[in-house]
Amino acid sequence: MDKRELNNQRYAMRYIYPALGYLAVVLFIPLAYSIVVSFFKWDLIGDTTRKFIGFKNYIDIFKDEEVLRSFGVTFKYLFWSVVLEMLFGFLIALFLNRKFWGNKAVRIVVLLPMMLSPSIIALTWKLILNADRGILNYILTVLFGRDAAQVWLGKDFAMATLIAIEVWMNTPFVVLMVLAGLQSISQDVIEASLVDGASKMQRVFYITLPLMRPVMFVALIFRTTFALRNFPLPWVLTGGGPANLTNVFGIELYRQAFTYYHIGYASALSWVLVIITFGFSIIYAKMTLKKEG
Repeated sequence: MDKRELNNQRYAMRYIYPALGYLAVVLFIPLAYSIVVSFFKWDLIGDTTRKFIGFKNYIDIFKDEEVLRSFGVTFKYLFWSVVLEMLFGFLIALFLNRKFWGNKAVRIVVLLPMMLSPSIIALTWKLILNADRGILNYILTVLFGRDAAQVWLGKDFAMATLIAIEVWMNTPFVVLMVLAGLQSISQDVIEASLVDGASKMQRVFYITLPLMRPVMFVALIFRTTFALRNFPLPWVLTGGGPANLTNVFGIELYRQAFTYYHIGYASALSWVLVIITFGFSIIYAKMTLKKEG
């Protein structure tokens, strides 16, 4: 590297240092502090004295029935949400990749939920699904009688309702990624398959899906990590109820920190969530590399 290139790099770094400083203040320092706090018993009510306890907070996580139950709820929610989002996202992207009148308008409508705030979506659906005054039960009652009305956020339907809204809200993300991938497929490949007499289903299974595998894996990683950390939608929609049936890990973490005020324990919970999220990313990355190899 000559002197001129070195000077150019130093000049460029002058513009990067402020951004790095900002990240250090708002991200790296709080992260480091939360790691330290996770090794302390620190409550904001009762005995507020900070006491170093090592890995006890992390050990207690796997003895806490509420936390373990929230893990089960989270993975149930995660599995069905991600599976349905990937399935519907792929099918909708295939449909939107075709040329038809009104295609652009349909794309806007399909992608609209992705542009809205999760909290606003949750509040809107909470009004729609209200058991007494919600528009959904009103329509069902008019069409099918009073027996058709349901308590959509009650114990029988709360989880299914939460998953359905999650899928409706985040499927557009998968659609967007898959649609971009579909449009990058060379037309020569498609034309060659037509010449060979491949049917539509054969083109989907033997051409489209193999070529879309890297894109699908990336979408899968993003949706898994985002669903795992989801908090606004379940919190606003159900608050973790009824009877903790929708008490996902994010809500349990919030309760430990801001309802029970167990700051050290909540910090340990947050780092367990980070480790799980990172673990999923590593697994998917290895699977992708193995497939490509």
